[in-house]
Amino acid sequence: MDSKPRNTQLSHSLPQPPLIFDATPGSLVADARRLVADAASIVNTISKIDPEEAGFDNVIRPFLTHENLALRESLVIRFYRSTSPRKDLRDASDEASKVLTDGEIDLFMREDFYRVVDAVYRKSEALDPEYQYFLLKLHQDFERNGLGIVSKSDRQRFREVRKRTADLERECLKNLNGQTEGLWFTRKELKGLPDHFFDDRQSQSTASVADGSREDDTEAGEKLWVRYKDPDIIPIMKFATNSASRRRMFMGNESRCSQNRSLYSEIFALRDEAARLLGYPNHAAYRTHYKMVQTPAAVQKSLLDVREQLHEQRDRELAALLELKKLDLKESGNVVANDEKLYLWDRVFYDRLLKEKHYSFDQPALAEYFPFDRTLSGMIRIYEDIFHLRFITLGTGPNMVLHDSVTMFSVWDTNDNDSFLGYFYVDPYPRDGKYTHAGHYRLQPGFTAPTGQRYCPSSWLNINFPYPTSTMPSLLKHEELRRLFHEIGHAIHNLVSKTKCARFHGTSVDRDFVEAPAMLFEKFLWKPRHVKELSYHYSYLSPEYLESWKASKSSQEGLIQPPAQLSDQLIKQLVKTEHVNGAINNVWKAWHASFDMAVHTPRSHDDILKMDFQVLFNKLRAEITGLAGPEALGQGFDWGNGFAVFRAIMSGYDAGYYVYLLSQIYSTDLFQSTFGADTMDVEKGMRYRYQLLQPGGSQPEMLTLMNYLGREPNAAAFRKEHGISG
Repeated sequence: MDSKPRNTQLSHSLPQPPLIFDATPGSLVADARRLVADAASIVNTISKIDPEEAGFDNVIRPFLTHENLALRESLVIRFYRSTSPRKDLRDASDEASKVLTDGEIDLFMREDFYRVVDAVYRKSEALDPEYQYFLLKLHQDFERNGLGIVSKSDRQRFREVRKRTADLERECLKNLNGQTEGLWFTRKELKGLPDHFFDDRQSQSTASVADGSREDDTEAGEKLWVRYKDPDIIPIMKFATNSASRRRMFMGNESRCSQNRSLYSEIFALRDEAARLLGYPNHAAYRTHYKMVQTPAAVQKSLLDVREQLHEQRDRELAALLELKKLDLKESGNVVANDEKLYLWDRVFYDRLLKEKHYSFDQPALAEYFPFDRTLSGMIRIYEDIFHLRFITLGTGPNMVLHDSVTMFSVWDTNDNDSFLGYFYVDPYPRDGKYTHAGHYRLQPGFTAPTGQRYCPSSWLNINFPYPTSTMPSLLKHEELRRLFHEIGHAIHNLVSKTKCARFHGTSVDRDFVEAPAMLFEKFLWKPRHVKELSYHYSYLSPEYLESWKASKSSQEGLIQPPAQLSDQLIKQLVKTEHVNGAINNVWKAWHASFDMAVHTPRSHDDILKMDFQVLFNKLRAEITGLAGPEALGQGFDWGNGFAVFRAIMSGYDAGYYVYLLSQIYSTDLFQSTFGADTMDVEKGMRYRYQLLQPGGSQPEMLTLMNYLGREPNAAAFRKEHGISG
C-alpha cells in the first residue's frame, strides 16, 4: 500500500465552509448567552400553545430546528476550553460552558415547556421513527432534570445541586488540563531510556513554570525536567532501569492536582443527593436507568464475573512478572530490601521486559518503523479503502486551525459521486492547557434538515504523541498505533453518520456502546498485513534522517540501514504479544470500573459523606489487580491523590467506566462477525458503515446491534479470544 501523504490539490469545491477559529474571550461568552436567549425565546412561544392544540409540528419541530443549529455552535464554544493554546480563551470557554449548562438546566425545569411536550408525547402521533425517538428522549430530559420532583423546595434544591455539580466538574477538568507539574531527573536516574527521549529536552528544562514547582536554576543545568504527561510518563515507566526513578515518577503522577481532592469528594456527594431527590437509591441507579445495562446490579455482577474468571490467569501473569523481576535484579546487582514484591511502578517495566525476552519485542526499534505523519496517512488509506472514502489534505489559512501543528482534511464519499462528508482535524502533540490524553471531539454534529439540506460534521482528533525533535520524527509505539487507529475510528463514526437530529449524530450514542465501534478497529493493528503496510523506517524519509539515524547508532560496528519495512519474522513476534498479560490489563480496567461503581452506589447519603475515597481507591486497586503499592511498605492506603485525577468520571463516564470492558465484548463479537475472515472485505465494510455507523444514536443502540448481527450480541468470541471457559 502506498502510504505517502494525501494529495493537497483540491479538485472539489467545498459545499460547506470550514470553521474559522477566530473567537475572542468576549465573543465566546456572548455567543453562549445568545444561544441560551434564543432557546428561551423559542420555548416562550411554544409554551403558550394550548396543550389540546400541541403537536409535533408546532411544538417539537421548532425546538428541534433550534437545537440542531445551536449544537453546531455550542460544541465549538465548549471545545476551546480543552484545546486552545491561549489561556484567556480557555477560561472564557469555561465561563461560556457554564452559561450553556445553566441555561440547559433551567430550560428543562420549565413546567410550562414540559406541559406542552408532555401533551405531544401522550398523543402518540404517527411520526418518522427518528422523530419519535427524539420526542421520547426530549421527554426524558425533563424527567432527568427534576420535573418529577413534587416538592417545589426539593426541585429548587435539585437545580442548585445540578448547577453546582456542573461547575465543579468543569473546575476539575480545567485543573487537569492546566496542570504543569513534573519532576527533575538526572540522566543517570533515567538510565535505560532511548537516546531520543533526551533530544531537545535541556532547552525545555529552562522554561518557566507559573506554579513554581520546578527547582532553582542551579539544579536546572544538571537535571532534566519531566512533565506529568503521557509522552514523558510512559517512557520512564517502561524503560527506566532504576526502580526508584519509576517509583518517584509514579508517585508524583498519582499526587498531582491535589486541589481536585476536595472537589471530587463534593461532586460524589452532590451526585448522590441529586439522585435521591429524583427518587433513585443512588447516582449509579439514575445513570444506568437510561442505558443498555439498566441497573447497577447488572454492572456489578459483570465486574465480579470478570474478576473471578480472570483471577487465576491474573495470578499466573503476576507470578511470571515477579520471577522476571527477581532474575533482573539478580543479574543487574540491584537487589535492595523490601523489593521482593511486584509493585505498581514495576508493572509496565516488566511487561515490556517480558515481551523483549520471550518474544524479541524491541519497542524502541519497532517504533522506528512508525513515524507519525506517514503512519497517519497509511491508516487513513485503510479507512478510505474499506468505507469508500477520500481524505484530502487542506492548506490552512488564518484561524482555520487552533495551532500550526494541526492538519486539516476534507472528507468525501466515493460511493456517492464524491459527495462531501465533512472535515477532519488531527492535533497530534501536547501543549500547555491542552487535554492531556487521546480523544475524539464531535466538533460539529451533522444533520439533514426537513428541506433535504445537509449540514456536514467536523471531527477533531486530540492526541499527545511525542514531539518530533531536531533529529527524529515523532515515533509511535504499537500501543500508540492502536490508540491512533481507535480515535480515527471515532472520527469515521461521526463523519459517515447521517441523521435528522444533531443530538443523535455520529458518536452521540449510549455510553454503553460508544467505544465498541472504535475498539473493533484496534484489532486491525494485530493483523500482519496492516502492520506490514503501515511500517516504514524513518531513516528512509530523508537523507537528513538517515544521517541522524546513523549518528544515533555510531557505537555499533558494521552498521547497515535496516530494511524499509518490518520483516515478517518481527511482525510474527509482535502479533504473538496481543494477549500477553491480558488478564492484568483487563483487571486494571475492572478496578477503575469497580471504584466508579462503589462511589456511586453508597447505601445511604451518610455513607458517601463518610467515605474515604483515596483509601477505597487504593484498597480496590490492591485487591483487584494484585499489585503492591506503598501500603506494602508500611505507608497505609491513604497515599497519593489517584482518585482525584481519574478524569473519565468527570467527563461523562461517571457510573459508566464499565463500558471499556463491555465494549470489548461487543467489539470482539462485531469484529469476528464482520472482519474476522478478511479485514479488507469491502462489501462487509460498507455494510458495517451503513448499518452500524450511519444510524448514530437515532435508534436504541441494542436495536442497531441486533439489526446488524441478526441476533443479540454475546461474549462467545471474547471468551474464546481470551481463553475464558464457560
